[in-house]
Amino acid sequence: MNTMTSGLSRGPIHLHFEGIGTITLPGVQTLAFLGGMGVLVAVGMLEWPLAALFAIARLFAGSTNAFLRGLGDALAIAH
Repeated sequence: MNTMTSGLSRGPIHLHFEGIGTITLPGVQTLAFLGGMGVLVAVGMLEWPLAALFAIARLFAGSTNAFLRGLGDALAIAH
């Protein structure tokens, strides 16, 4: 595995694996948010359907597609 190309920037994280290719993950802030949602579900402070809605809204809000970004922003405002 090679090092991350984007470091700890706000952009996506690119991991390159020899023989497999490159895997692109969301930025560090989004990964931390998703991890936090997972912890809240695991300890029973949040039901999984609501956490899934928040996670989808977060991922759509960070999308480069204008429609998905707008949908994510609308979902984020609705909660």
